[in-house]
Amino acid sequence: MQRIVSLGTLLAAVPHTRPPRVTGNSTDPAWHARLEEWGMYRRPRYEGPTGIASVVLDAARRRGMASISLMGQAPHYLQGTTNPAVSRALLTSVSRLLGLALDVSTFEEAVQTFCIQCDQAMAQDTSIQAYVRQLEQDYDATGDEAPCPLRDDELNPEQLMHELEDFLRKERERGAE
Repeated sequence: MQRIVSLGTLLAAVPHTRPPRVTGNSTDPAWHARLEEWGMYRRPRYEGPTGIASVVLDAARRRGMASISLMGQAPHYLQGTTNPAVSRALLTSVSRLLGLALDVSTFEEAVQTFCIQCDQAMAQDTSIQAYVRQLEQDYDATGDEAPCPLRDDELNPEQLMHELEDFLRKERERGAE
């Protein structure tokens, strides 16, 4: 039997200081049941523009091929940056689901460096610190539930994203020297 595994990232109101959550859905009944058992199943609710992954999965479904789609939840305020913690979480989930022995320990240093860089950028702005603390409280309160919708408050997430991107870009440039 041929099956397709699709991995992606979903920008969500989650903090970079917590482990990324991975959710998914599947057309394969066994995979679907396993996702439900592990508390990872999320019924697809997205309505809007589609990407190539959705087109491929739809074509596979029409041809009778089973598929699974796993989405790692990444902090929305870090969009545009590579998040090794989400990559590691996705690979860990795939490994567990497929019974593979993938070694994801090589991500550990990259995850630690990434978190340190984010923490250093946050240390420069008390409003960012407060926003991330609120995201942490929301994350901790929801357990393994889907993330809370993004909130409109005095913090501008777009500005935060630009500040963090600038900081991370400078750190990369400094590391290349």
